[in-house]
Amino acid sequence: MLKKVIATGAITGVIMSSPIVGEAALGDHTLKQGMWDKDVHQLQQSLKDKGYFHYTDTTGYYGDITTASVKDFQKKNGLKVDGITGKQTAEALLQSSLSKSNLLKQGSKGYAVSGLQSELKDQGFYNYTVDGIYGPVTVRAVTAFQKAKGIAVDGITGPQTIKSLYSDNGVSVKTEVQSAAPAPKAAPAPKAAAQETKAPAQEKQGKTISVESTAYTANCNGCSGVTANGTNLKSNPNAKVIAVDPDVIPLNSKVYVEGYGYATAADTGGAINGNRIDVFYSSLDTANQWGRKTVKVTVLD
Repeated sequence: MLKKVIATGAITGVIMSSPIVGEAALGDHTLKQGMWDKDVHQLQQSLKDKGYFHYTDTTGYYGDITTASVKDFQKKNGLKVDGITGKQTAEALLQSSLSKSNLLKQGSKGYAVSGLQSELKDQGFYNYTVDGIYGPVTVRAVTAFQKAKGIAVDGITGPQTIKSLYSDNGVSVKTEVQSAAPAPKAAPAPKAAAQETKAPAQEKQGKTISVESTAYTANCNGCSGVTANGTNLKSNPNAKVIAVDPDVIPLNSKVYVEGYGYATAADTGGAINGNRIDVFYSSLDTANQWGRKTVKVTVLD
């Protein structure tokens, strides 16, 4: 039995299937769609810094937006395009940043060069294999690009070339290479644009309802913390689960709860009837802070 904080009645729940990993670093384990993980925050920030993740916040949820961003990075860096962040993709992310002492020029090698070649190829300036080697063919491609864009022609990929290469393609790239003048701030994304902190645009087409919400925790004397499907919430304190009335929100649905985030709806309870939900928190203080309030819930599947 779980401890109820606001509403009365025993509440049970199921944890989502995605694993929660606490202290691992990016690259220590595979990240893929559907996961909630601290490392996903790092992944999203790294993609954001390199111009692939185009949304305001990092959420820690590996959704459609993150998958698309990873695929874009993989394509531009000559990697297998599967949207999964394995060891090779993580290594490429960690190695592909430019620095003041490491401008890309003839003789450079690695993932950053692969990304450059792929982008030049997409824009019609590079017609050779993406091999990660900054040789004469790449120099000629960069030179041709620089001439076409009216910037200094030297065959070296520095701040001005990087800015022109990506901004002309609708992508904003942040690197450690800085020009003398500060780069202009990117315009904020339109409010109508989907953001990963909210349900993705296509998912928002699902049913959205207003519900009265309360919160609960599994930490109480005599509470086993085991949910209806046998999940131990005490062993999985980062689980995002809610209790629902199955006649209103189908059991095992993935949902997006305003102010709480993505969760799995697989709990029921005696006090959860009609347009009511309970959100799970491992901390009693946090559950109390939630209180009782009306929120919107979008049923995603």
